Amino acid sequence: MLSLLLSLAALAADPAAAPPPPPPAPPAAPVPTIGGEAPVEPAPAAEPEPAAEPPGDGVAPPPPPPAPPPAGMAPPPPAGLPPGETPPASAPTGAITTTGAPPITSGAGLDDKKFQFTFGGVVQYDLRFRPVKYEYGDYYRDVEDPRTLSRNELMAKFRFGGKLAKFGMKGDVDFYIRAYPKSETLQDQTEYNKVNPFRFEMHELYLYARDLFGARGLDLKMGQQKVMHGVGDQFNPTNTVNANDLEDILLFGDQQGNLMVRLDYTPVWNFTLTGVLVPVFKGALLPDTSHLAQTPDRYPFLSDELRYNLAAEQAYAAAQPSERFANLDIGTYPTVVNNVFIEQPEFTPKNMQVFFRAGASLGGQDLALSYYNGRSDIPQAVYNLVSQTQAPVCEDPNNPDGRCVDGLLLNDVTLTYPKIQVLGFNMTGEMNPFGKIHKSFKSIGYRFELGVYFPQETRLVVEQDNVTVTVPLLGEVVKDGEYAYPNGDNRVSDKRPFAKWVLGLDYQFNRFLYMNTQWVHGMVDEFGAGDWIQPGYAVRGSGADVSRIGTEDCPMDLGTFAIEGSKCASEWLKPKLSDYLVWGTDLRLAQGSFLIRLFTIWDLTGVYKSEWDVDAGERVLTKRGLFTKDGFSAVIYPALQYNFGNGLELHGGALVQLGKPWSKFGAPETGGHQIWLRARYSY
Repeated sequence: MLSLLLSLAALAADPAAAPPPPPPAPPAAPVPTIGGEAPVEPAPAAEPEPAAEPPGDGVAPPPPPPAPPPAGMAPPPPAGLPPGETPPASAPTGAITTTGAPPITSGAGLDDKKFQFTFGGVVQYDLRFRPVKYEYGDYYRDVEDPRTLSRNELMAKFRFGGKLAKFGMKGDVDFYIRAYPKSETLQDQTEYNKVNPFRFEMHELYLYARDLFGARGLDLKMGQQKVMHGVGDQFNPTNTVNANDLEDILLFGDQQGNLMVRLDYTPVWNFTLTGVLVPVFKGALLPDTSHLAQTPDRYPFLSDELRYNLAAEQAYAAAQPSERFANLDIGTYPTVVNNVFIEQPEFTPKNMQVFFRAGASLGGQDLALSYYNGRSDIPQAVYNLVSQTQAPVCEDPNNPDGRCVDGLLLNDVTLTYPKIQVLGFNMTGEMNPFGKIHKSFKSIGYRFELGVYFPQETRLVVEQDNVTVTVPLLGEVVKDGEYAYPNGDNRVSDKRPFAKWVLGLDYQFNRFLYMNTQWVHGMVDEFGAGDWIQPGYAVRGSGADVSRIGTEDCPMDLGTFAIEGSKCASEWLKPKLSDYLVWGTDLRLAQGSFLIRLFTIWDLTGVYKSEWDVDAGERVLTKRGLFTKDGFSAVIYPALQYNFGNGLELHGGALVQLGKPWSKFGAPETGGHQIWLRARYSY
């Protein structure tokens, strides 16, 4: 009688939780980023920002002004840019770029022997709130609910760079003031950072050298960097070098900088080899609602039999005596998640990450192959300790005869980051299949990104620490030591390879209307083999018919308190990798100053209900598709943006996440609906 939890797989603020903006030119950050940002032109000497930083809260960063994807690799970088960097045709989707006045430049226009310095940035105020108050937890276990005022934040971005001849440095640092006081005592009121919390985010700060050792095209970069070569718009299964930054759902697709060494070699203008060494691994930065994914009914085990038994035992332990067969009174002990610990990889050379990439431009199409050896940035459960408390709590303290519990089964869970290898393929360019029909047809931009993952096998050890049950007439039954897994199978992931991909098209009808659509197979938080290619499911919720436990259908061994749950347990399942349709459009008015945007994400896969069919005498798996009440799940992201000129912009919009609690976008950890308002000044 025990249980555990786990499946952080839904946790990361459901990347899909927000629709990504249209992919303009360069590859955008992974997954959607809804921020309702209007496209901005990059500053003259500014470098392209790899990870978009959209406005908004929790979906995808808003894309820059629609622009067709680059038709081919750009020629060698101009003298002022660091190695491997080329000026983009437009900013990456949702990226914050310096607009308005050009960056301050010292030494510009002088020869390479003079030191040159550039500086620019953005000041942005972000206000967001949830129109609905979300409440979770139960009378016996409180849970921190999402704030109704979800964000009240001022950000100052500083971009700067210095260059002398073929050597230089670049920096991209954000300073945040979040107006949520952290003071809890009178003494706290004397500490500035508790009354006015602030923080720095260092996206990039590195040194670079071009044409190293006199070898033309050999460039070196060392320091805090982002390496994001994926061509999908906000969804990038090959962006594996940097860990995802999911803290802000509206910046979905962004990644964290990390200390690394990068070497690029471009022997000819249309072919580049890249190698990256990352000494220390970092896990994904998670949203503040990720703890709501820590529900004890999402068992991550591959074994069906093990999950059924656990679901039945957990449901039986939490039931009231009147709900059980024969009104058996053994106490009521619901299962809760107590603590979740992270086990970091050791800081040793064997745990360093490596990445290699070969990119070329052929016939106006950009192609790239890549290889990554490192770890998944979304953790998996590897250890679960179950302990017991004896502390009666009643729903109504004044009515001890009402609904009460005798204590809790506490689960302390340890997560770690499994090793993976990823083979990647990227292809992007333009095609015009209808151009021969009429010259009015324009080129269609396309992008295809494929990541084939090779994971290691991961097992979850479940131990019980003197969990005691008092059975009438039999006395105490003590559960201690490791749980007895059916057939000894406690795997949560196996070695089967699996693939994630993005296939997208975008079209610029005219200077006013732009449209983008993508087929996304596998969100950023989805991991493991299981889709329409090969079987494998993630549990989104489970339970059991307590009244049948202890009967012939679901026998229970009172000596060990083990329950055979295959005929009484039920589950809501979802393939480990699901399919999503991302669709969006931009309409520009007032000479391009006013932008109306609508982006959506649709879960095409739906969910499955697994349960015992008494009439059929077997377990059945029933699909609940997109157009059913139980299977429907989607994100709708409307936004308005107005550019007043001279660097001043005003943005506003909403993030609407729909679906049942077991769905992709309706789950508690996604954070629910949000409305946002943003003001920005770029200099």
